[in-house]
Amino acid sequence: MKKIYIWGAGKYVRTVYDAVNKDRCVIAGIVDRNKKRLGEAVIEDVFIASPDILKSEDFDYIVIGAKNYWPLLEDCRALGIEDNKILIFWDNKRDFHGIIDERVKKIIDLEEELQIYKWKLNNLPYELGVEKGPTIKSAEELLNYILENKVSLCRFGDGEFEIMRETERPWYQKVDKNLSKRLKEIIGSSNDNIAIAIADNFGNLDRYTEKAANAIRQYLYGDTRKEVMSFFDFNRFYFDAYVSRPYLMYEDKRHAEKIFKLFKKIWNKRELLIVEGENSKMGVGNDLFINADRIRRVICPEKNAFSQYDKIINTVREMVTENELVLVSLGPAATVLAYDLGAEGIQTLDIGQIDNEYEWFIRNAQDRIEIPGKCVAELSWCHQPQEIVLDDCYEGQIVERIGSEGESYALEK
Repeated sequence: MKKIYIWGAGKYVRTVYDAVNKDRCVIAGIVDRNKKRLGEAVIEDVFIASPDILKSEDFDYIVIGAKNYWPLLEDCRALGIEDNKILIFWDNKRDFHGIIDERVKKIIDLEEELQIYKWKLNNLPYELGVEKGPTIKSAEELLNYILENKVSLCRFGDGEFEIMRETERPWYQKVDKNLSKRLKEIIGSSNDNIAIAIADNFGNLDRYTEKAANAIRQYLYGDTRKEVMSFFDFNRFYFDAYVSRPYLMYEDKRHAEKIFKLFKKIWNKRELLIVEGENSKMGVGNDLFINADRIRRVICPEKNAFSQYDKIINTVREMVTENELVLVSLGPAATVLAYDLGAEGIQTLDIGQIDNEYEWFIRNAQDRIEIPGKCVAELSWCHQPQEIVLDDCYEGQIVERIGSEGESYALEK
């Protein structure tokens, strides 16, 4: 009998577990980076453990069950696990050595393929232009518009749409009726000082990777498209909210270089006030803001920042100096903050996860990977950095911290 571990306790763990050939294998356990789930019995008497146990355990194979498997493959290699002991469940080109029941795997693959075709068929009228979507100007047009007019930027993506629908929510912001109301007001607003951007999901998707396009199709499947599009005004234009995600989701990776150059041009020789969550650390360890004249930071709660919204906006109002550019990365709360400050004449850009994208760009990453010392919102095991990276320059830029209970710690030097 072969002794195996399954890596990944997410949505596909049951699928992988059922496909393992129990006549030839013993499943010793499930490993996952999510510390909150350690010791949990996911399936019968199979428990979740830290991947670190693989350093000392004898086993024959690791079966990686996550579809986003590249980061986990790198983790396996970092632990010194040889490639011939790693099986990737969703890579059909690999030999499973009889560990996976091929009959069960074939059924699972056909079910997955059928579901993808359903998503594509449902979305096809919009991708072909038979059905009309909102008018969305490109990321390059948006950044040039900001450069020419010094406007503020409010972005709407899946996280904001879900808050507006009061349904699913991103892990970093719980559903809040007041936040939902504000977002709906902002997306319907018209202010010459503020650019409104929405995720460019609603028409042709050819510029995206097949993985990214299918994720968009999956999201819009069912009633979601109709509900989200009800928020739009089809008599106006929007800009592309994926301006802050210019790298991983695109087939042509050269697109990212153009976008990052334009962003850097916006804050060239400008003073920046960065408003971000704990562990975001935008620009730390890279040259994203190297051409800015000065950087100061207000550190906010990494989760549910909108609960401290009044404290955050009042702090920025007190701190910001004339002509200083405010950059915000606070989930859906950033959209509201950028609007309110922009309406007061304080140029504010909601720049989302641009730092993560820049890190992947300079690393030539092909998928989302861990970034040492930083939160990676889209990787469940990296919401809290696995590694603490101390940076005296970053610490010296912090002028105030706002805690989850609203307490603040002024650190002006």
